[in-house]
Amino acid sequence: MSSFQPQSLPSTQRLLKATLIAFGAAGVILVTTVLPAEYGIDPTGIGARLGLDALAETAKAAGPSAAADPVAEAPGQPLEPAEANVVSKRAGAYRRDMQSLLLAPGEGAEIKAAMKSGDGLVFHWTASGNVAVDMHGERTGAAEDEYTSYWIERSQREASGTFTAPFDGTHGWYWLNRGSEPVTVQLEVSGFQQELFRPDHE
Repeated sequence: MSSFQPQSLPSTQRLLKATLIAFGAAGVILVTTVLPAEYGIDPTGIGARLGLDALAETAKAAGPSAAADPVAEAPGQPLEPAEANVVSKRAGAYRRDMQSLLLAPGEGAEIKAAMKSGDGLVFHWTASGNVAVDMHGERTGAAEDEYTSYWIERSQREASGTFTAPFDGTHGWYWLNRGSEPVTVQLEVSGFQQELFRPDHE
């Protein structure tokens, strides 16, 4: 048999009393803590004594944009612009050039790019056999035997890299076939060179 007793339920009067007590407690918490901490409203003065009004001042100082801005960094980690030398802006036309040459045994030849100081390019070259190579440049108006070497290898079949011209002039590669068989060299260049050419084929 069930032990349920109807008289064990609280009366309507008791429920109403409990509800009023809960509302009263919530009201006290609202007035004494929530309003001072969130909005700086402290009618009782309790919030000031508890130091809750300082929270409201901090929120006002932060401003509405701090929480709304998805780019905002954590305190102590401000966004900073990258260094100026990360990007090199150029007004000249971007272009892609390719050249190839055939070297007989013992023969050497050049491919060069005409460039302004500060302009850059990306290069990649391959050879069908080992070649000696000298990557170098000549200033505009330099004497015939006056040049600057950037990268020299005694035996190589390919190379890739980036290059920024240190001065106005021509910059490129000299390959020498030291083997006993013909060698084909293929070069691809992308960047801000004014032209890519073979000096002995101008």
